[in-house]
Amino acid sequence: MTSFTVPKKLSMAATGAVFATLTAVCQAQAATLKPSLASSFSNFYSVTELGSVPQLPPTYAGMTFKPGDPNTLLIGGLSNTFDAGIYAVNVMRGTDNRITGFGSASLFANAPGIQTPGIDQAGVDAGLAYSPQNDVLFYTSYPDNSIGQIKLGSSEPDKQINLGTLGIPVSTGALNFVPKGFAGAGRLKITSYTENIFYDTTIIPDGSGTYDIAAPSKSIKLSGGLDSFNYIKAGNPGFSTDSLLLLEYDDGKIATYAIDDNGDPIKDTRQDFVTGITLPIGSTIDPLTNDLLFSIQTDDAKVFLVSGFTKSASVPEPSITVASLGILGLSLLLKKKVNEAR
Repeated sequence: MTSFTVPKKLSMAATGAVFATLTAVCQAQAATLKPSLASSFSNFYSVTELGSVPQLPPTYAGMTFKPGDPNTLLIGGLSNTFDAGIYAVNVMRGTDNRITGFGSASLFANAPGIQTPGIDQAGVDAGLAYSPQNDVLFYTSYPDNSIGQIKLGSSEPDKQINLGTLGIPVSTGALNFVPKGFAGAGRLKITSYTENIFYDTTIIPDGSGTYDIAAPSKSIKLSGGLDSFNYIKAGNPGFSTDSLLLLEYDDGKIATYAIDDNGDPIKDTRQDFVTGITLPIGSTIDPLTNDLLFSIQTDDAKVFLVSGFTKSASVPEPSITVASLGILGLSLLLKKKVNEAR
């Protein structure tokens, strides 16, 4: 039987009969939901369950790849608690260099939220991304509505910012930086999970190796329970324009939006990409294969892979060394670069 707990994002706001109803609904969904591609994309892509990560404590959270090392995935564990951490995981690859599984997770850095009156637990949530300079790891924290920053070599947050001071309502869901090659490259995007708002802002060096965050200059009202998101290049099958894949936690979907000249989603272009997901939370792009990885926030936490992308997407590509790739990985990377140039 599927092991399942009512998500923290819902249980914190639900009480009494509402809580009981949500429990029953979520348990039923956990037993029946299975990720599947929307019909307009099903001929081009496939979804594969990679399973759980050994030694990574649930529930899972955001994820990204370690700069310079495409074989090390960073992913949040014990999400939304003061014991939350970011864990390093060695990925296992098949003959086509596609990820087939995971080695054991080890703690990379602690990622708690801000100790706030009235909040019993808070920690890493859906957002996990390196700055465009790859010098600081940013993470979102729920439900304290904050962003933590971890410098290279640190095992604790070096800086934490309460997003309420920037006018972002409780509580955030995720963040990401617009990668090179997209409109708005380098800008920081933040989602408010509770209010379904997508924010645009920038970061400014603070002189201490970390960053200040400017007050958002633009916001867009969406829906679905906004969490992790990734950028997708035009020319991938089914994508005629540069686009955004956005995980909708409450609706159990991954949606796609065309983006504007600032790297923000255009509201009326929304389409379903993947449906039938139980509590999708974190996501990232494999820098070697362009596959989308996404995690779910359940007690029997799992990671899934969506393959079929042919163009580079999302995270700014790390500085990949020949030693880290091996002969097969290097040949695939060169092949990818040739395809991108076409």
